[in-house]
Amino acid sequence: MNLEIYLPTALLALGTLVVAWRQPRMHPAWTARILILFIGGSALAVLGLLAFLVVMATGVWTPAKAALAGGLLADNGRVPLLVGVAAGALLVLIAVAVTCSALRWRRELREARAVGTGVVADERPYAVAVPGHDGGVILSSGLVGMLSRRELEVVFRHEAAHLEHRHHLYLMAGSVFTRVFPCLAYPYRALRYALERWADEDAAVAVGDRVLTARTIARVALAQPPAAPGRLALTGSHVTRRVTALLGRTPPDSRIAGPVLFGGAWMAAGSAISPTVTHHVNLVLVLL
Repeated sequence: MNLEIYLPTALLALGTLVVAWRQPRMHPAWTARILILFIGGSALAVLGLLAFLVVMATGVWTPAKAALAGGLLADNGRVPLLVGVAAGALLVLIAVAVTCSALRWRRELREARAVGTGVVADERPYAVAVPGHDGGVILSSGLVGMLSRRELEVVFRHEAAHLEHRHHLYLMAGSVFTRVFPCLAYPYRALRYALERWADEDAAVAVGDRVLTARTIARVALAQPPAAPGRLALTGSHVTRRVTALLGRTPPDSRIAGPVLFGGAWMAAGSAISPTVTHHVNLVLVLL
């Protein structure tokens, strides 16, 4: 078995961890886009590698077909049956985990929509963004009673930013990719933080007061119960770091650096995936 087949997947996964650990200094909107690109690329590379191992262990790979494929494929020997069985079992487990994750998202979304939108009668202080055509922003009566009008505007602008930029799609994709490759759990947490920071910055710009935005997030975090409905709650992730960031300097808009770095990340992820994908596609075509 040629170990070069594993190298692109390993390098891409390592790069994803590095990007999550040392996030680029730019607007969190571009940080989130770069992170989901690397997370998705790593998960797809892992899926391709597992599928390749299963095919190579089936016994249909012959020297004649290897010679026909040529190049890198010709250097690959037969994969041990035990390795192929393990890869197949992992694919089944991944399918089950992804299905369970999708069903959980659907259940939570249904429960959140059942609560309604606008101000709901609930003494627990929380705010949640509910995506979808019949979704919107949920504010509990407990939260409305404890915040001033300006603070409520911060809360509403934050949740509206989640809906406007479709952050639930980032979270759903990241959750699925993490089920495919559990080592992406740390980058997924970094993605959640970037999405919250994105909404924080939108709210701060909308109300024109970064200190007020930081104070509101801190107040809601201290009062919000851990069992607030939904995943797009105001205090969903890394509250202390978010407050500190809001009290610091405004991040650059990254109108030039953002697209440039995103394009570079796209090329880097594509370069890491393409050898593996091309290799596997060639293998399938030869076997057919």
